[in-house]
Amino acid sequence: MYVVVRILKVQKGFQEKMVERFLSKSVMTNSPGFIKAELLFDKKNPEFDLYRHMIYWKDKKAFFVWEGSPEHIALHRDKNSGHHQKPEEVIEVTRETYELIASK
Repeated sequence: MYVVVRILKVQKGFQEKMVERFLSKSVMTNSPGFIKAELLFDKKNPEFDLYRHMIYWKDKKAFFVWEGSPEHIALHRDKNSGHHQKPEEVIEVTRETYELIASK
């Protein structure tokens, strides 16, 4: 299994909006090899909140098929899409990837 983790550094007070955005319909969930997505929340820092958007794929190839798909590319090209630009409350976004090697 291949896991993509998007780490979002967000201004305080946007938890409800982040959950709403996470739960909204996404074409990604229909992509072959998509398994599940989770949103983790960390409010320990007094200056900002951290969210970890964890996306699980069957394998690395399934993720790259999604990234290169016309649907994914269109999301980033569409100026009316929420994917076109970073929301105002998001300070920074980074991405990490992992191979899942054990699970119980």
